[in-house]
Amino acid sequence: MTTPFSILELAESVEDEAVKKAYLAKVRQHPPERDPRGFQKIRSAFETIRTEKDRLRYRLFHYGQPDLDLLDEKWLAAGEGKRPGEKMMNDLLTAAVKDCRIGKG
Repeated sequence: MTTPFSILELAESVEDEAVKKAYLAKVRQHPPERDPRGFQKIRSAFETIRTEKDRLRYRLFHYGQPDLDLLDEKWLAAGEGKRPGEKMMNDLLTAAVKDCRIGKG
């Protein structure tokens, strides 16, 4: 699986400045004029993990944790009387936060 970290060739415990430097280095290798698809992939990876808050959001929802689009699809597919309640949704999100290993170490 390709992650934004692997695209930018970064470790997951990276600082904001290192993300920016890696992004600029990759853009020099794949400028938009010569490699538009490569640039788009790099730009998307950068926007996904640009700040600590973005990296936290990525860790919470993209490493085997609940996919909000999938939850929305299941919600809409279920009939009015069969939709999961607020407690179930809160339990899913709470489990995602507890399972996520965030921190320095």
